[in-house]
Amino acid sequence: MNIMVIQRKVGRTTAAVVLSWLIFSWADTLGPDGTPESKGTIKESIAMDASIFTQQLELIEARRSSWLEKAVAATPALCHTTSKPVAVIEVKKDASAFQGWKAVRPVPVDSVCNRPLLPGDGFILDFGEHLTGYFTFSVRSFDVPVDAPVRLSFVFGETLSEVAEPLDPYSGTLPRSWMQDETVNIDEVPQTVQMPRRYAFRYAKVTVASSSQYGQFGFSGFQTEAVTCADEKKLTPFTPRNADEKALDTVSLRTLRDCMQTVFEDGPKRDRRLWLGDLRLQALANYATYRNYDLVKRSLYVLAGTATDKGLVSTCSFERPELVRGGNSILDYTALFAPTVLEYLEASGDRKTAEDLWPLVLKQLDFTLEPVNKEGLFIPPKGWWLFIDWHSTLDKQAPEQAIVLLGLKATLQLAEKIGKQDEVSFIPAAIARMESAAQKNLWDEKLGLFISGPDRQVSWASQAWMVLSGIPSPEQSRRALIHVMKDAAAIKPVTPYMYHYMVEALLKAGLRDEAVKLMSEYWGGMIRKGADTFWEVYIPGDDYASPYNSHIINSYCHAWSCTPTYLLRVLLPATAVR
Repeated sequence: MNIMVIQRKVGRTTAAVVLSWLIFSWADTLGPDGTPESKGTIKESIAMDASIFTQQLELIEARRSSWLEKAVAATPALCHTTSKPVAVIEVKKDASAFQGWKAVRPVPVDSVCNRPLLPGDGFILDFGEHLTGYFTFSVRSFDVPVDAPVRLSFVFGETLSEVAEPLDPYSGTLPRSWMQDETVNIDEVPQTVQMPRRYAFRYAKVTVASSSQYGQFGFSGFQTEAVTCADEKKLTPFTPRNADEKALDTVSLRTLRDCMQTVFEDGPKRDRRLWLGDLRLQALANYATYRNYDLVKRSLYVLAGTATDKGLVSTCSFERPELVRGGNSILDYTALFAPTVLEYLEASGDRKTAEDLWPLVLKQLDFTLEPVNKEGLFIPPKGWWLFIDWHSTLDKQAPEQAIVLLGLKATLQLAEKIGKQDEVSFIPAAIARMESAAQKNLWDEKLGLFISGPDRQVSWASQAWMVLSGIPSPEQSRRALIHVMKDAAAIKPVTPYMYHYMVEALLKAGLRDEAVKLMSEYWGGMIRKGADTFWEVYIPGDDYASPYNSHIINSYCHAWSCTPTYLLRVLLPATAVR
């Protein structure tokens, strides 16, 4: 069993909060391992020709090798930038600061260079901003030759807590090896050493673990070779209306930049891999900023080329040592493959790639419609990871209903754009049936809200995804969103991923002021706590929230959090009152 905990630390104790335990068997995340069924599903009730999916699977197998070749061919060149630390800092406890730590007494970096150091000496370098790259340092000798190896300890941190708190004993549920700490032995001094691992960090803690008392050594310099495939020369200009917008855009861009590597990584510290749900949001932000269409194209082909032998698109893929599918499948991410391909076509104009991937797009409906019953209602299945958000008690039925429907509509739109209407004649009937089922079974007219699951749960996620899928009328949309935000008992998101879709839903419903306020409070809240990149998880009022039982292992530069730049540059102007 994997046990994932959203936690709160109070003083020296750690206790689970109300939205605490998320427990599932790893086997329940792998996705279906057989051919999807039609009997008893919406596929049977709309009398669609089941052979359409068999035909797509044949095309997928015929194209798979070429997809992998195209993924390799689209590998981007990385931009390299040299950055040097801007200060040496001390870290002090401060209950009013984020996670209880504050940087104090900055001094010039020269203060720790060109002076002899002894065992136990140490300091913390501040590079001034989050970077993803390779750390290099130089050591020198003094009058007496260094007569023993120098052993150095390094800890790299995206936040102050990572370099201020002991990493052990480690309580997280993810492997300890994700932590960015290293021990380096140097046999010859002077020497310049580039550390082989790539790090994601702003702070570097350096400690002399062991060295000679006689032949002393010191440092003569530090630098980081930062890497990204985001080309600053291609960045689309943006004129913010105020200082808040400027800060939101700047931190969004830095988050996106550091996740843009040879694929769109979810986080450069962790997990350093491609996830379909993250990709969609990164791609939208990229279209409005760096416009690296080849990176989106490569990422799509990686996910396509590593699809299962049953034709299920990868929702997580690894690049190295070879392209391979990750070990789980997320149903809501699968349904978002069609919108992601459609948006790529609309942004890039690359019809050839959209046509090439079309069989895989269409085949996904075979999987996402299997849990939809004859009446058009989504019934949560076993064997799938239903994600939506990291909130542990969130019921997924209503959000999944909406996302599957969103994928259906995007598939239809894509078919119309590339001339494949004859292959999707069944989709309008499926859309009508699912919309009707949602209104009949999931809309509560008395509450003015969508409910989810047997306990009729009310959540922000259900309202947001229903609005984005186009199920409610404009009047219903506004009622649902306004009511849920006033309902103190409603389940709120815990990730910027779900908060993005809430803001997007508010904008779609014409609630522009509410959208701007929520974006400013949520992402602006991270900035006010010192974020220079946006975080994987953020619960206002709980600085220690973590899905992994340790705030230290959280990703503090996370792909799905980068969307304020897209909201500011694209959606807000599109909804401006004229």
